[in-house]
Amino acid sequence: MERVLFNPDWFFGEKSEEKVSLKMPFLIVLINGIFAAASSILVMNKVMASLPPDIAPFMAAGAAIGAVGGLIGAFLYWLILAGVFYLISCLFDSEGSFKRTFEFVGYGFLPMIFSSFVALLVWYSILPSIEFSLQDPQLMQQSMMQMMVDNPFLLMSQIIGILCTLWSGYIWIFAVKNARKMAVKNASIVVGVPVGLYVLDTIYNFVSMVL
Repeated sequence: MERVLFNPDWFFGEKSEEKVSLKMPFLIVLINGIFAAASSILVMNKVMASLPPDIAPFMAAGAAIGAVGGLIGAFLYWLILAGVFYLISCLFDSEGSFKRTFEFVGYGFLPMIFSSFVALLVWYSILPSIEFSLQDPQLMQQSMMQMMVDNPFLLMSQIIGILCTLWSGYIWIFAVKNARKMAVKNASIVVGVPVGLYVLDTIYNFVSMVL
């Protein structure tokens, strides 16, 4: 996996000579999805602790559905992102199967495992200090907003998330280059447009929340 992170062009060049295998990309996306689902479960457990006993069981069922949905969402994101890269690459002089593109894009989620794990740890640390109140939803919202603004760990988590996304983008450039047999310049455009827009949107939303 070190080669994926630090020498993706060589890694995917070697992989291009082998049969398509989705086992490792599947595992990478699965681990990423598990961490994301665990963060969702932590938040839901905190909410359920403030609910009346007769409502909590329904929320528990909702939390379970949300966790499963989070896992499924991770794989849907993989599929959609690979589809976006594949379609954009069709605008250039490219060749290569969607299955190969799908495989290689899955490896690009490797840096996001770290950011998802950090986010899980941050939520675990800050949730006990957030007050959830059904009687005063506005107070709950203010408490969460203030916590997000003042907590340095959350800021760190956001920065790590952005950096890991950029790292994934770097890997995806060479994933698309080798999967679709493209020039690096064209592969950079294919990946840079959607990833760049996503990063800019993430930064804008976070800055808007803080200011």
